Amino acid sequence: MTARDDLRETGAAVRRQLGLADWSGPELAPGFSRLGDEVMFGKLWARPGLSLEERMLATLSALTSQQRLPQLATYVGAALHIGMTPRMIQEVMIHCGMYSGFSTMENSLVVVADVLTRNGIPIPDVTLSEADLDELDTMGQDTMRDLHAERAEGGYAAPGPQSAAKLYGTAIQYLYGEVWNRPDISRRQRMVCSVAAFTAIDAEKQSRKFFRSALNVGLTKDEIVEIIMQTGPYSGFPRALNALVITDDVMD
Repeated sequence: MTARDDLRETGAAVRRQLGLADWSGPELAPGFSRLGDEVMFGKLWARPGLSLEERMLATLSALTSQQRLPQLATYVGAALHIGMTPRMIQEVMIHCGMYSGFSTMENSLVVVADVLTRNGIPIPDVTLSEADLDELDTMGQDTMRDLHAERAEGGYAAPGPQSAAKLYGTAIQYLYGEVWNRPDISRRQRMVCSVAAFTAIDAEKQSRKFFRSALNVGLTKDEIVEIIMQTGPYSGFPRALNALVITDDVMD
């Protein structure tokens, strides 16, 4: 066997572990399924450094941020297969939707609901506690400081008369105050989603801020690198490579 044969077998084994079946029927193009097993699963999913669940969080984040909806449906099924809860999966879509837009959030939640229904799994129906706007502001400020420490009010988050402040107050209340404090997904898991989403949408300024802040929730630089690499096959290698350069810039 060649090294590529070994890589292909390793990738196929990981793919099956995710509950993703072998390709059936005629290939979309010669060698397409082989490329998938080698690049996505053999080269990336099989790497050490992150748990299978964390790699799935990064993958779902990249797919929802880029609105790759057919592939998102496939991987939502895979996420269920490896034991992720419906609520956690929903929260990935909500979290990333705050970065790439409410329309992406809605589209992706529809995909999640469809996959749950096809699998005979009830769509979660829970009541969440609701804070008033003043409480959201306080929660948001506290969360910003927890995540970003002394850099919480830097750049576009700086208080004052600049134009960004007109929108950033809403971000403090609803992104930091509401979304980052929603249940059923941990702060570390949310940061995995943020790192992957900012990579997928090529958000350089946010990447520079959050990649360093990921250290504050317990992620290591090596883990941040793995999260970024995981997005490569799903939102593009150029975006992942750009983000890896940023990682070195802000941490070295």
